[in-house]
Amino acid sequence: MHVDSHELDELARRLTVASVRAPIKAANAVKKGAQNIKTAIKADLTSSGHTNFRRIPIAYEIRAEGMKVEADIAPVKSVGGLANIAFFGGAHGGGGTHRFYEHGEDEFETTARYVEEAGASL
Repeated sequence: MHVDSHELDELARRLTVASVRAPIKAANAVKKGAQNIKTAIKADLTSSGHTNFRRIPIAYEIRAEGMKVEADIAPVKSVGGLANIAFFGGAHGGGGTHRFYEHGEDEFETTARYVEEAGASL
């Protein structure tokens, strides 16, 4: 009896390729979303009338562990106090005129869709 396993071999090959590419595509989607959020925050700060607010550096860090990918987007630690005033206001009022979390909310749907598409390739 002759059994042709060519189709099964091809399916196994495609599944292997997809299982390698999907996490990479998902990580790229998260990275693009993080960059878009960083760009939006910087644009918001650039519009500030306060010179020091315009110079607040924003950075992001991508972490991938297994099938989990996450981005941490934040002001650089050295200017934490000034960034807090810019985004959330001071103890005695003032500040809080710039958006921070809202930029992430704006980008969430698009990034989630790209990550979902990456997973669908499996």
